[in-house]
Amino acid sequence: MIGVILAAGFATRLRSVVSGIPKTLIELEPDVTILDYVVGVFREVGVKDIYVVTRSELEQFFRGRGDVEVLVIDVAEGDGNLWTFYQALRVLKSRGVEDDIVLSMSDHIYEIAILRKLVKTVKGSSQIYLCLDRLIRGRDAVEGLKIVVDGNTVVLSGKNIPPYSGIDTGLFYIPRNIYSYIEKVVAEKGRKASLSDLINTLAREGLVSYIDVSGHLWQDIDTPEDVERARELYWKILAKNLVKESDGIVSRYINRKISTKISLALYKSRIYVDPNIVTLIVFSIGILASFFIFLGKNLVGAVLAILSSILDGVDGELARLFKAQSRFGAFLDTLLDRVVDTMIMAAMFYQLITKIIVSHAVDIIQLVLFTSLFSLTLLGSICVSYVSNIVEDREFIAKLRNSFPWATRDVRITVLAISTILNMYEVGFMYIAFSSWFFIVRALTYRMREEIRFRKKIMLPRIEVPMAKPVVKPSIGLIVEKMLLNLALLIVLVHLSSVALDKISFYQISEGSYLYTFLWQFISSIEIALIIYFAYNLLKNLVALFTALRDRVVEKLWVTPSVYQKIIKRAILIIIASLSIYPLKFVLALSNAEKDLVDLSNYTVTAIILILLVLLVVDIAKAFEHLVKDRVHRVKH
Repeated sequence: MIGVILAAGFATRLRSVVSGIPKTLIELEPDVTILDYVVGVFREVGVKDIYVVTRSELEQFFRGRGDVEVLVIDVAEGDGNLWTFYQALRVLKSRGVEDDIVLSMSDHIYEIAILRKLVKTVKGSSQIYLCLDRLIRGRDAVEGLKIVVDGNTVVLSGKNIPPYSGIDTGLFYIPRNIYSYIEKVVAEKGRKASLSDLINTLAREGLVSYIDVSGHLWQDIDTPEDVERARELYWKILAKNLVKESDGIVSRYINRKISTKISLALYKSRIYVDPNIVTLIVFSIGILASFFIFLGKNLVGAVLAILSSILDGVDGELARLFKAQSRFGAFLDTLLDRVVDTMIMAAMFYQLITKIIVSHAVDIIQLVLFTSLFSLTLLGSICVSYVSNIVEDREFIAKLRNSFPWATRDVRITVLAISTILNMYEVGFMYIAFSSWFFIVRALTYRMREEIRFRKKIMLPRIEVPMAKPVVKPSIGLIVEKMLLNLALLIVLVHLSSVALDKISFYQISEGSYLYTFLWQFISSIEIALIIYFAYNLLKNLVALFTALRDRVVEKLWVTPSVYQKIIKRAILIIIASLSIYPLKFVLALSNAEKDLVDLSNYTVTAIILILLVLLVVDIAKAFEHLVKDRVHRVKH
């Protein structure tokens, strides 16, 4: 697969800005042009052979670049972009290059996630793919290539049609078997041939598909105002690009929100701090956290532990931003993370044993149980990192790390911090031991299956035809079925957790019942984790349902996709707050929290829900104001 960037345009609306240079060389930040950014994104997703297509009068601006090859073609003002691409294909063919192509406009910037999703989806496909944004903004609806889809297939495109389904984002996948269609369209349309003409021709034969990139950031740059918007959006895109696929849920939704602001602030100010120095600083904070926990200053220690987890991403972010990545830096970061994890857990174990001794209720069985639990927890957390590195399928590992029960370091540190604050060290250990070994068993099982599959291939070789991953949209009925299943399991788990808490309360007041108390605490902690998991699945089902209903609601109620998404986000937040009540209640019960603390937490959650509910009602009223006015107008007349 090769990359082709079209940079042969005349930038008629940007002449006051570009002053004769290609608009792809407009700077987004000092010394970083649009082209620099796009080429960097291509290389990061594994597209190494990149060609820039331009006209002879602009060739001088691209010669000498070591990261791209230049294709000079015949193009005049007013020619269509398909004509430009067709000329590039001819030059490539003359050089003996015929391959599947990722095509990008040179005046678009976009999140790396868009290109990564495109490259992953299209491997081996014989169809053209475009990237569709359904959340249309007014200015983009005017300038962009409008798209109409039917199911998983594109049926129509054009600049002058209503944006029924959305607009493209300037990225396309063109398989080599489509070359003959390009020649056919160019023969019919001549120099005015556009990509829209090609899409419409192929759409009639069902050869155009799409990936939905709604919600991802991108920008088309056509006017001086667009340049200013792009320069602002660029920093948000960089922040999004710093989020890794392997990041856990805490890192993705909390830690990265903070760490990327710190990293980008340093980068924008051109304050270079050696990433290895940052690693050592974060390591020191983590060691300090373990020291305070060891001294019994649980709140301070927990806060420092969370701070070290948040700042843990800064070193890697700075390395990527300043192009200072190194194997030694990655090794040092991994090694010191394991040391901090060990020290924090050791300090917690010390406090756990001290609590037992101080209570004058020392029991050999209890000591053996807690020591065994600590050993399993420590060993499991270390092995998670090791196992992650021996499984070659990085995509599988990323999915596994982000699925229940979330064996990532960010979740691990958060659980340790919360259990330290609540003085529930053993419950924190139980969760981490369970999540770590659950991850390890699944990863090793996958590795064994892959090994067996590989041996079978050697013994029974066969020709495998590469197939593109189909874009299959689940039906609304199927989504509702999954919702009901997750809801039913959630209700059962809430009931079982109540039973487990009653058992814990009973055995805690019974002498010599340490084994049973430990067992029920373990069961209860797993049930709480499962409640969070099925609540998370229920939320994903709701998001899928709202997404599936989006087109129908937008069409029937005449609200814009962006307004619909805003309302849905508000509703999801209310549901999240509501679902958090039960896990919070059980955690507080396990920690034997005082009644005042329980009342305060219930009041806080209720207040948040009521505030969000009021905001939701206001958003809905604004969204459907036109329908109310229309109904009132009809009644009056």
